[in-house]
Amino acid sequence: MFMSVLKSFFDTFGNFIMVPLMIFVICKLFKAPTKKAFASAVLIGVGLKGMAFITSAFGAVLTPLVQQMVKSSGINLPALDIGWQAVASVAYSTQIGIMFIGVGLVFQILLWLIKWTDIFMPSDLWNNYSIIVWGSVLYQLQHNLTMAFALMLFINMVILLLAEVLQKRWSTYYHYPSCAMTAPHHNGDAPMYLVLNILFSKLGMDKIKADPASIRKKIGFIGEPMYLGIIVGLLLGIVGGFSTLNTMAGWGQVANVTITCSAVMAIFPKVAGLFASGFTTLTDYSRKTMKNSRFGKDREFILAVNDALGYGEPATLTTGLLVIPVAVVLAFLLPGNIVLPLMVLPSLPYMMEIPVCLSNGNIVKSWLMGCIVFCAKTAMASYWAVTFTQIAAATGFDAASTALTAGTFVIGFIMSNCTAGLITMAFLTMNPIIIGAAVAVYLVFYVLFKKNKTAVHAYLEKSAMGNAYVPDQPEV
Repeated sequence: MFMSVLKSFFDTFGNFIMVPLMIFVICKLFKAPTKKAFASAVLIGVGLKGMAFITSAFGAVLTPLVQQMVKSSGINLPALDIGWQAVASVAYSTQIGIMFIGVGLVFQILLWLIKWTDIFMPSDLWNNYSIIVWGSVLYQLQHNLTMAFALMLFINMVILLLAEVLQKRWSTYYHYPSCAMTAPHHNGDAPMYLVLNILFSKLGMDKIKADPASIRKKIGFIGEPMYLGIIVGLLLGIVGGFSTLNTMAGWGQVANVTITCSAVMAIFPKVAGLFASGFTTLTDYSRKTMKNSRFGKDREFILAVNDALGYGEPATLTTGLLVIPVAVVLAFLLPGNIVLPLMVLPSLPYMMEIPVCLSNGNIVKSWLMGCIVFCAKTAMASYWAVTFTQIAAATGFDAASTALTAGTFVIGFIMSNCTAGLITMAFLTMNPIIIGAAVAVYLVFYVLFKKNKTAVHAYLEKSAMGNAYVPDQPEV
């Protein structure tokens, strides 16, 4: 009974209620006045809803373009990307998923209390679905509850380690002190971005001045987000509607895409700012409370925050939009790919937060990293498409059942998480040596990072900021 009530709650309210509710509760735990806690929760809820409106509208414009490209190319991509909502729905439709809400919450609090991590992850509770789906996959395939929970908890620990590695760089670039972006589906790509960032730096790409401020300085008002949106929109419209450019309707579609991109670039930062302002109370009161708490002695309290906080930043939004046409073309060209990216396209700026912050807003460098990593993500999504469709159908997800009947598949790009996907493959072998090797690799990197945390953060800061980097001064 309790499980069915929880499932009904998640199905009905999901992200738009869970995140604000969690923020309100945490604000009160940190002794914020009820009025301020409530205002924070409302601002965050309104911001989330506003961003959902924009991405939905953007998706409605992009979808016909992609479908048109598929039709004109004649290429068969049988696995349709139907968005993160599908993955969340499947994750929370299984009993193991509902159980992990409680178990995961306790586990995340425990990791923080014993100082295994300085990140307080429960403040981004909703994104647990991106961990739960992998446990659901293992349970449906192996029917082993213990191993499914072991997998989810282990992925959680790996994601926290990656988030802690990136924490200072992300919080510095996006101006959210003592915060960490912990979305598993983005942090799972961090190892590739970290390697590519070092490689491209060695190749001299840091010398390219392609951040928004430099672009505006060189090309004037055209470098403003709204006008960049027009340029990117024209590119998207022409590439996507190339086969219909000999018609008035085709150019009408180009105009629609262009003005939509411009609107997204102009409006989204304002909505994201509204969303971000909701975290002010939580940040302020958490610091005050933790400073006087025995749990906060001699440590920094780092708050886990939603990936939406970085979406509207100009370099992030521009890079994400520029990756969209390349992502569609790559889907047609990559050998072995069976996934048609669709619902993921408006969400690509979310995926660009890590490369953008690592490169300090260098759009060219971030774009190249994003395109390369998208290739790996497409391969991972293709690998899991059949399995995900079968599991989704077993949970009663109608779109999956319909797809199987038609001989096609569905997938959400959350399943393109390369780190979580590889870990799940290891656990699915049920081989203790392989699983033990995966755990051993994590422990080695964990110990190395903890011993060299300051040096790692300093390296990433210097790599991103170059001569502008000023080392942190120790407190007196």
